[in-house]
Amino acid sequence: MFRVNYMDMKKAIIGALLVLLPFIGFSQAASPKVSDLWESAGELYSKGNFSEALAQYQEIEKSGYTSEPLLYNIANCYFKERQWGKSILYYERALKLNPGSNDTQNNLMLAKEFAIDKIEELPEFILRTWIRDVNYMLSSNEWTYISLLFFALTALLLLNFRYGPSSAVRKISFFASMFSLLVGIILTLFAWSQRSSYNKRDTAIVMMPVSTVRSSPDGSGNTLFILHEGTKVEMIEQLGGWKRIELADGRQGWIPAGDLEVI
Repeated sequence: MFRVNYMDMKKAIIGALLVLLPFIGFSQAASPKVSDLWESAGELYSKGNFSEALAQYQEIEKSGYTSEPLLYNIANCYFKERQWGKSILYYERALKLNPGSNDTQNNLMLAKEFAIDKIEELPEFILRTWIRDVNYMLSSNEWTYISLLFFALTALLLLNFRYGPSSAVRKISFFASMFSLLVGIILTLFAWSQRSSYNKRDTAIVMMPVSTVRSSPDGSGNTLFILHEGTKVEMIEQLGGWKRIELADGRQGWIPAGDLEVI
């Protein structure tokens, strides 16, 4: 019979706390500064001091702290300062952390109204759009937690399949466990898809007022089209100081890497 050794368990817990103690101390030391900056920036923003609020939020970002609300507030400050390119950049970054945020999506659409370029996107397969919309209903962490619940349920159902009181109960438990396992795998794929999308660095925003897209990665290439600040592009490859980009309407060309800022 299995018996718990409480003395060993107590020693393990104390050892874990000793290992984590330096990190706990650091977190408690850093938290008040971030909290004070956050409150100060919020007060400045509410008073209409957007540039000063932006400086406070940027100091929080430089400290290594990042979150969807922080990026969203930075974007709002840039929007109030009429820096459309920067506001679009930070709304896009906020959406990478929380793709389902309606406020961020609405503000991004509003900021894009002030951008000069109006790129018509190519139509997307309806099933892909539907799956993405379902995926972004929850964050990757939330999908992960729910998938773990389904995996735990699968384990319980398999135990019931093994030790069930009758063949009918065992049969139902088996099929229910397979369904629960399938749902858990699908939700895990949802979480992985969001994580993968966040880690990608293949999209950028044009930050120059006017940027020339050329047919080759050098200044002597033919001019294909002109882009303006705030336009979103997909980066395909880089050669020297040039990036080959693709727009949502399928057009491609080469643009100076310095004209872009990665989302």
